[in-house]
Amino acid sequence: MSEVRAARGESLAVLVFRLAALALPWGVRDEFLDEMVVSFRESYRLRRGGWGRAGYVIRAAADAVRAGWGARWRERNSQSKRRPKVSMLWQDLRYGARTLIKSPGFTAIAVLTLALGIGANAAIFSVVDAVLLQPLPFREPERLVEIAESRVDRGWERSSMTHANFWDLQDQNRTFDGVAALRGGSINLTGRDFPERLNLGSVSAEFFNVLGVTPTLGRTFARGEDAAGRDARLAVLSHQLWTRSFGSDSAIVGRTITLDGQGYAVIGVLPRGEPWLDAADIFVPLVRQPNADRGSFELAVIGRMARGVTLAGAGADLNGIARRLAGLYPKDDAGMGVVLFPSSEWVASESVRRALMILMGAVGFLLLIACVNLANLLLARATGRLRERAVRAALGASRGQLARQMLTESLLLSGVGAALGLLLALGMVTLLKAFDPGEIPRLAQVNLNLGVLGFTALATLMTGLLTGILPAIQAARGNLAGTLREGERNQGGGRFMGRVRSLLVAIEVAASLALLVGAGLLLRSFGEVLTVSRGFETEHRILAEVALPESYDADRVGRFIADFTARVGGVPGVISVAAVSMRPLRGVGTGMGFAAADKPAPAADAVPWASWRLVTKGYFRTLGVPIVRGRDFTEQDILSKPWRVIVSRRVADRLWPNEDAVGRQIILWKGQSDNPAEVIGVAGDMRDWGLAEDPSLAVYFPYYGAQFSPVFFVVHGNSTTEALRPVLRQALGELDAGLPLSRVQSLEELVGDSVASRRFIMLLLATFAAVALLLALAGVYGVLAYAVSRRTSEIGVRLALGSSQGAVLRLIVAQGMRPVAIGLLAGIGGALALSRLMTSLLFGITPTDAVTYAGVALLLGGAALLSCYLPARQALRVDVVAALRKE
Repeated sequence: MSEVRAARGESLAVLVFRLAALALPWGVRDEFLDEMVVSFRESYRLRRGGWGRAGYVIRAAADAVRAGWGARWRERNSQSKRRPKVSMLWQDLRYGARTLIKSPGFTAIAVLTLALGIGANAAIFSVVDAVLLQPLPFREPERLVEIAESRVDRGWERSSMTHANFWDLQDQNRTFDGVAALRGGSINLTGRDFPERLNLGSVSAEFFNVLGVTPTLGRTFARGEDAAGRDARLAVLSHQLWTRSFGSDSAIVGRTITLDGQGYAVIGVLPRGEPWLDAADIFVPLVRQPNADRGSFELAVIGRMARGVTLAGAGADLNGIARRLAGLYPKDDAGMGVVLFPSSEWVASESVRRALMILMGAVGFLLLIACVNLANLLLARATGRLRERAVRAALGASRGQLARQMLTESLLLSGVGAALGLLLALGMVTLLKAFDPGEIPRLAQVNLNLGVLGFTALATLMTGLLTGILPAIQAARGNLAGTLREGERNQGGGRFMGRVRSLLVAIEVAASLALLVGAGLLLRSFGEVLTVSRGFETEHRILAEVALPESYDADRVGRFIADFTARVGGVPGVISVAAVSMRPLRGVGTGMGFAAADKPAPAADAVPWASWRLVTKGYFRTLGVPIVRGRDFTEQDILSKPWRVIVSRRVADRLWPNEDAVGRQIILWKGQSDNPAEVIGVAGDMRDWGLAEDPSLAVYFPYYGAQFSPVFFVVHGNSTTEALRPVLRQALGELDAGLPLSRVQSLEELVGDSVASRRFIMLLLATFAAVALLLALAGVYGVLAYAVSRRTSEIGVRLALGSSQGAVLRLIVAQGMRPVAIGLLAGIGGALALSRLMTSLLFGITPTDAVTYAGVALLLGGAALLSCYLPARQALRVDVVAALRKE
């Protein structure tokens, strides 16, 4: 055994020496390495003891490395004496820099063109990176899923979960390490200088453990703190609330704060992050109720799958539980299913993803146009430098060196353009954050990080190569000796380069048209959204929100609404005041199935679904919505059985077409509680779910006798929002100084907010399209102006031989418009293919809208025609005698 160990030790020592010998120059190793290994092996065997041999190996390896690097250094110094001290690359860079400095106009245009393209790409990629590419701030996010209910019999593909079903899934599943839920709401923070309304998240105790979140301070909820019967007045603060309202006070943990008049102990502060961590300002335990509701879909549910469990396996487990629940509770859970969504879909909705991809494609087109423009500029410049290249070739420069010099100049321009582009990108990111529409997640986290800088570096390299490859090819071909003989004559680059420039113009025009069509479609769609009938009036109307605490029972809610309405309604200039339980144009809301009591019951999967609201008398009049049949609510219409309701026109027409709905019986929560109600009125249709959505199917209940919060007050008056704000605050303070007044805004602002994301995407795309149009027109003008300048002799000869100026003008314009026409046709085809990706962003028009295509084609074609006409007109001023003498 000792001999085996000794042999292994010797082999390992020889291997270490051979690795150290790699530092020697290749020639030395090839000639002497075998002898060196033999000598090393003999010396190694003469050593005695493990430590003695180890020390020898270390010294021998160090000597080999030292000798190798010394030899390489001496070889490098000897070579440097035989060649110029400045490397060829450095020489090319210096020469390129001097050349570009000598042409400040060309350099400025080229750098600015590239800066626009690279800067726009860097800015939009920074958004894509933050929203779509950055990992979620959770432990092992690939194991996280969102869990939603489905009801095939009702046509629901995705729904929130009911309380009882959630607790059953949590208790009975076998494939999750944890299942947790969140219910949204609002609560008032009081006991301070002024009350503040907070977004409330009621979560099951394991919620943050399921996410895998480590709090910034303190702890999160512990198992059992959501148990039935617990009065767990504990609170966890979001990072935003902690910094905004508590000044990032590290001593906040353990302190008691007042929420809706009750004390809650702060036990922790969450880190920053989306989603979920900023879903609310403050989080409290979602206490399990003994008889949890199976009919109210309120909970967002998440789960952490056990290791080794697939999405399909987890889905099969939960759907097995759902089938058992459907058998146990057929009235509420019939047709129940469960669908899972991976955490990769949590951050951005499909519409946001599509919009960002469209913007990324738009800036890609913009960079393409910038590259084509610069390539054309470099081609024209390279053609004008033929004599310079010929002289350099005569002095010994190879064609490869000439081509490398052109590529070096292109890369140098790209580098300077990228540096300026990053500054532009920084400014664009600042503007994007300032004009945040509120519907793009993680926009506040956008920055120019290492990933964005790497993307910019790659884009810069590709831009430099793409823009420099054609001038480099031109530099490496052609008759340089003939150039020296002919001087400046006929240096147009030849027919081949003329065709290349025309092809580049066509590409520019095609890309610009595709961008302009996309912007035009969004612009027309936005116009359709703004002009669509809303069903309600917005002029001189404001909305204010008041969140009432749980201590307000139904009677107190009714008195508060009546008193507040009376106080504000008595202010001079106020025409009417009313209350509603949900903000208009919110895009979400509660719903229920409905049917006519005097009609055959529809099939379970054909039950229509309507949203519902609580409103006070005068709500429809305040919003300018007509009561088309029947009457409005009065204070005697209490929310109690038998119910009396007002329905929207669409509901009435759906149930009783061509009949009077007033006095009929409607079944509400069809398939669940099947509550009958009397229809006392029919109101005009409103677009409560968004201007781009269909008018709502809506059912309205009286607010009187209801315990529901928050309350939204609609005020119609002759004053501005700023003038009415102190009036509202004073009225609220006189009734209850502990209640906050929040989100006071005009209905015009509300409408603007509802279309903010559409406006945001449209403005960005329109800006990029406008820049692309300017670059394309500059490219067309520059190419044609250069081509005309090279044809002055030809034009002079034509005029001398009797051609009219009109004929020459038509000839030049026709030749200039030929690549433009090709680009327009190609661009229309490309736009037809690409615009279909925008279908989900359009409203009121189709992706093949003929008006948009025709308008964009005429705009681009007309502008290109002008760009061709101007240099052609300038060319007609040529001196015929001078042109003939030159010829």
